[in-house]
Amino acid sequence: MVFDSVTFWLFLAPLLLTWWLAPLGVAKSIALAGSLVFYGWWDVRYLPLLVGSSVVDYVVAGRIAASQHGPTRRRWLLLSLAVNLGVLAGFKYTPLFARDLGRLIGWTPSEGLFDEWVVPVGISFYTFQTLSYTLDVYRRQLAPSRSFGDFLLYVAFFPQLVAGPIVRARTFLPQLERAPRWSAARFELGLYRCVQGLFLKMVVADNLAVVVERAYEGDIEKLSSASAWFATIAFGGQIFADFAGYSGIAIGLAMLLGLRFPENFRAPYISAGLSEFWTRWHITLSSWLRDYLYISLGGNRRGALRTYANLFVTMLLGGLWHGASWTFLAWGALHGLGLAIERLVRGRSEGKASLAAARGLPGVARGIGAVALTYVFVHVTWVFFRAADFGVAASMLQRMFIAPFAGDAGGLDLSLRYAVLLAPIALMHGMHYLRERWHWSGSAVLRAFAAGLMLTALFVVRRGEARDFVYFQF
Repeated sequence: MVFDSVTFWLFLAPLLLTWWLAPLGVAKSIALAGSLVFYGWWDVRYLPLLVGSSVVDYVVAGRIAASQHGPTRRRWLLLSLAVNLGVLAGFKYTPLFARDLGRLIGWTPSEGLFDEWVVPVGISFYTFQTLSYTLDVYRRQLAPSRSFGDFLLYVAFFPQLVAGPIVRARTFLPQLERAPRWSAARFELGLYRCVQGLFLKMVVADNLAVVVERAYEGDIEKLSSASAWFATIAFGGQIFADFAGYSGIAIGLAMLLGLRFPENFRAPYISAGLSEFWTRWHITLSSWLRDYLYISLGGNRRGALRTYANLFVTMLLGGLWHGASWTFLAWGALHGLGLAIERLVRGRSEGKASLAAARGLPGVARGIGAVALTYVFVHVTWVFFRAADFGVAASMLQRMFIAPFAGDAGGLDLSLRYAVLLAPIALMHGMHYLRERWHWSGSAVLRAFAAGLMLTALFVVRRGEARDFVYFQF
């Protein structure tokens, strides 16, 4: 059951009615039942895993909160980390390590051993959610939930369950303690976010996927440099539209239910540096990595060299979080290296830059240059994120930087026909920049007009082959 299916919206309607009309306790129980049905729709065999993970962290957090003995509290925390990260690593990385470590010791897995291996959908997301709860309780930043039902609803809540945003317990659980207040304005905005998300997914992302797949899964050697660059830029557009579209629908659904989710994207492609990019892209993951990994490693408190190492390790593990492939590890390593170099060059404690800080023509020029450099770096590293292996990545980079700019006319024509799909992404980024720079905000009338255009496009524009949301695989 996916957001871009009729089945989902038929499933949602009775949940919405119940949520607003039933007493709070009944509404939460039905929402929990609906969330478990939603997850079980993918594969009911993995429901016990979801519930079991929730039981472990609920019990562990209670034990941690009840103890005043430091070593005892740490042992309970280590149990939570071992169970959660062990299950995540077991399901997600066993095929990768079995194949590659097997080569080192001369062991080859039986043919077809991992062909049917399935990673439970959403395991990376709900594992990080349950861990954040336990860690916050351990740090005494959050009191443990008194209701296991509320906690399980937090973990399994259907809008963000399978692909985020990663919602903190201290943000979500207090919202379950009182009946939501109806707001026509928030309901209208929630509908708009859902329409916008569906448009980004079904019209933009799924159609850009056609040209991306043709380039990355076809004969790369026939691509001109222009076609290779466009395919990579198209992937940057595809993954933004796909993931921001999903996050937008999830946030919109929460609004329809009178709840609040954190934003996950803020026009990342106008970033004037990598540190700024990671405050705009997949915000809930980057903030999770900062708060629970980077700071735990020492952050920037132990000297410059340790800070650079902490940045690199954080992004390296962030890359591995995305998937069981060495190309994801390389993608994370490149971003970690880039962040360390950026911090070194800027020579400032936080290493941040902002378009809003530009003053005068030279400052504007520097700002534009920083945005362009960041945009190019991000898209070059997207090659490793999209490529199936290092061979594909190397071939694509070779075409981008070494091949003649003009060459395969057919491929370039195809790119030009799909270029129009990048226009809505550019428009969204431009409007976000206006809001940040001049505090401009659109009206309800403008949103209604935009929603009308997007709904029309949903019915008129031919959709590429329906695909799962990209981040379902993570």
